[in-house]
Amino acid sequence: MNAFLISILTVGIAEIGDRSLFLAILFGVQYQRPWPVFLGMASGLFANQLLSAFLGVWLFSAIPPLWQGWLVGIVFIGMAVWVLIPEDEQITQTKSCRGIFLTSAIAFFVLEMADKTQVAVISLAGYFNTVIPVVLGATLGILLVTTPALWFGCRFASRLPIKTIRVIASGLFLFLGLWIIFSVSGLLPQWELLRG
Repeated sequence: MNAFLISILTVGIAEIGDRSLFLAILFGVQYQRPWPVFLGMASGLFANQLLSAFLGVWLFSAIPPLWQGWLVGIVFIGMAVWVLIPEDEQITQTKSCRGIFLTSAIAFFVLEMADKTQVAVISLAGYFNTVIPVVLGATLGILLVTTPALWFGCRFASRLPIKTIRVIASGLFLFLGLWIIFSVSGLLPQWELLRG
């Protein structure tokens, strides 16, 4: 699979039950004007992923290739644990006189700082040594999860079995992490799961 598809899958899974999902629900209910929120959300998320990807490429240029697969595998296993930790649903509401777009862009940019999706983007961009496919894939992955939450607001969130979804997401991250580690250890055939 290539960097774009892996980024969509990884970041999309990481966003399930994440604080960005709850912020999208909150903004959808609070403003009830989804288009400016969506455009601000997409802009803020894209800017955050772009910053993360450049950091990842720089970081992985300093790491020997032998250790890069190990690092990505360990990050995925860490994300398997992290996704089980519930996010704080009490999101601070901020108002801005510059409008819903600017409020949404800033809120989503800041909210994604030091988040598991940012860690994933840093790792993927560094591993693939590419920025644009990872940034586009990561942004699309996040938007695939947060956009329905925005459009359907609280009604959509109340019907999601968040705990079950977290467990499934954790299992997927654990599987991917172990697969990568076993592959770089030579314990599995090289099926080119990540390179593409």
